Order: sequence, then structure tokens, then C-alpha cells
Amino acid sequence: MQIRKLLICSEPRNEIENGLKRMYLKRVQEMFKRTLSLESIFNIFDEVFHGLSQASLVSESLYSFYESLLTITSYYQHSQAGRGSLVAKLLEELGTSEKMEFEFALMKLPQWLGQTVQLEESELTKQKFDIVNKNKNNLAFCELKMKVYSGCTAGRVELMEKFNKFTKLIIGNQSFRNCIKIAGIRNVFLIGGILFDIQGEPATTQKDKEWGICYNGLLRGKNDIIKTLKDKNVQHTIDEENLPEKAFLIEFELDSIKVNIIAVYGNEVIKSLFVGEQKYDINHFKKQLEEMLYDDLWLGQIITMSERAVLDQNFKKNKNLNNYVVSILKNNEILSEVKNFQLSRDNKTLEDIIDKTIEMIKKYDKNLLDIRPTPAEIIIKSSGEDYNIRDYVGDIIQFLSCKEVANIL
Repeated sequence: MQIRKLLICSEPRNEIENGLKRMYLKRVQEMFKRTLSLESIFNIFDEVFHGLSQASLVSESLYSFYESLLTITSYYQHSQAGRGSLVAKLLEELGTSEKMEFEFALMKLPQWLGQTVQLEESELTKQKFDIVNKNKNNLAFCELKMKVYSGCTAGRVELMEKFNKFTKLIIGNQSFRNCIKIAGIRNVFLIGGILFDIQGEPATTQKDKEWGICYNGLLRGKNDIIKTLKDKNVQHTIDEENLPEKAFLIEFELDSIKVNIIAVYGNEVIKSLFVGEQKYDINHFKKQLEEMLYDDLWLGQIITMSERAVLDQNFKKNKNLNNYVVSILKNNEILSEVKNFQLSRDNKTLEDIIDKTIEMIKKYDKNLLDIRPTPAEIIIKSSGEDYNIRDYVGDIIQFLSCKEVANIL
């Protein structure tokens, strides 16, 4: 039995966690609301409805799982508030910057640099970059991957294709170059950065090469950029010296603007992004990130998806519109115990409340315990964790012990 690390049940330690808690709480509340009824967001006109219909022919249990998966993830995927905010906030603190923005639309560059000129919309200008940073006469655009396998081949090709389009734009569009020059920019950096290897340690060129299929996507993208430069007769240099934190560097110059296209790893990503104005290294970033990783979202999504499936199966098999969340909410004595868990978050207290909850379910809805295994048990066990119905009930109790969750249900 684990005491989960739930930010929604904790006191935020700083402004970053304060913002994350608001976002997590909103998402968890909305997901748990979907465990209380079988109201569907799909109808016969939805394409996905036909998939649901076919699933019901194969197995009612499969239908319950599939419909729950779609319902819970549909909300989650359409809720974009705060996406990437944790990583963004932590990255901002790693160096000195005049100006930094995340998920940056290239069309906004003139206004971002304090100019009134408008870029003409085209395939080359309609791009977004993960990060843009201005520091003195340096302008850095960064496409970031958290781990060496993130996006793999397609992700690397897409990353380098953005740089290729940028290269074509700065070569062929005088007004774009003027925009950069007027802002006093003399150095432009296009950074393809990979932070960590598969073990979560700072990434290196060698570790990336071990994932050959992903690394090859990077090389394909590099060759496309070199072809563009050759086709446009732009003089350039290529540095492919075998360094632990750098795969390659392509340099060229236009109208006194030096463009640097680099693929880097680990700490070199941060160093390149802040153009030498780095305050903290990647190990500091890793430590900060690990301290702020919570169980709210991944576990909340699995639990709510599982509860909705259990509700559906219990209704179809036993004509009882009940699951573990509903059972707890309907019993004031157990609900009071659950809410009090927040005052004493320890294993012994949790085990006692689990015992009482399961006994209550045996008394009022014994058929509920026969709906096994729950989807949550299947999913979490598949990761290698020993997880049973007691763990499942314990996780539900921990979420419902947060008054902001229980009070809206």
C-alpha cells in the first residue's frame, strides 16, 4: 500500500506548485465527476460511436473499458490549461534572459521584438517553436525533447524540418532578415535539444546513438538542411566533431546575421539556450523536476477511467448503478473516515479505512467486489507493480480525502 504523492492534498511550497495545484485540482474534479453516471459524450453521429458498437459485440467488459477510456481522455486531451507549465517555469530559472517565451508562434516575432511590421503568412512563417529566448544580440529558438526516445524518428525529422523551413525563410525573405537586424540581433541559434537518456540521466551523443532509429531521424533532418544551403548557394560550415554533448553544428551567415544550427544534449542544451548566461546546470533542473513530480494526473486518470468502467459493468450485470466512489459518497460514516485521513496520512490509518470501506461494500453491494480485475489493476500490474483491490480502494480513498474533490461530487 502506497501513500500517494498528491499535490491536490498538499500545501504548495512555491508559486510554481501553487499554479500546478490549481490546474491539477480542476482536472481531477472534472475526471471524478465522470465516475458518477453513465451519461455519454458520444452519439450515433460520432465516428467513434461505431467503434464502441463493435466493442460491445466483442465483449461488454471491453465496451465498458473502451467507453471509459474515451470519455476520460477526451476531457483530458481537450483541457490545455497549463500544458508544459512546470517544465517551462523550471527552465526559466536556469539562466539569465532578457525575454523568453514558450510555444512561440514565429508570426509574432516582429511584435515580440517591439516592431510594428507584419510577417506575411506562409508555410514558412506558420511555425511554432517550443522556446524562444533573447539575450543581448542573441536570439535562440529551441525544440526540446525530454528523453532520447521522445518522438523518435518522426519527432527528430519534424524538429529538423522546422529548422529547415527557418533556413529557407531567412535566406529567401529580406523583410524577415530586416526584422532580426533592426532588433540588433547578430546571432541566431536553432537548437535541437535532448535533455535525458532512457534512465533519466543527462543525455549524451553516445546514448542517443544507441537508439539508432531515433538518431537516424536527426541525421536525415541535418542532411535536408545541408541540401537547402547547397541548393541556395549559401556558404556554410559543418562541425561534426565527436563530442559527448554535441552531435553537430551547422553555421552560415547572411546580411551580417550568423545562424547556428546545433543538436545538443544534457547540460549543453541549457548552456546553448541561455547563450552562456546559464545559472544552474541540468542536475539542478533534474532535482527540481523530480521534487515536483506528483501522482495526481496519471493516477487520477487511471482511477476515474476504471471507476466509470466498473459503474457500467455493475449496472449491466447487477442492475446496480454503483462503483467504489459512489459507495463511499453514499455512506456518511465511511465518507467521514475518508475525509479525516487528510489529518493523518499514514499507512496504518489508510489500512483501517480500507478495511471499513470493503466491509461496507460487502454489506451493501457485495456484487461490486466480483467485478474483477478492475481496469486499474490490469494497467498498474502491467507496469510490474504489485497492485490489488485493496490498493485500488486505497487510491480512491486518498483522492476523496481531498475536500475539494469530495465536495463537488
